Amino acid sequence: MQKLCATRMGSTATITRMLNTESATRTLTIVLSESEWRELRAQEPDAIGWLQAQIRKRLDSPAAPQRPYSVPSAATADSWWGDDY
Repeated sequence: MQKLCATRMGSTATITRMLNTESATRTLTIVLSESEWRELRAQEPDAIGWLQAQIRKRLDSPAAPQRPYSVPSAATADSWWGDDY
């Protein structure tokens, strides 16, 4: 194992590519009940595209003062609060 690590660790280009977070993608999970999902789809047939557009619009707009974030349920807050991802 040490021999393998010694030969492979010499390749800094590979390690640099692995650590490049600029090319990383993120996945968002939104918890909705079935009825909430149906209601959203009734109003926005391409709900995923709409969410992506909203995020891009927000990122393209000048920085506005941030509003306090409210967590919809204690379960999601307890599970994910403080998650840096």
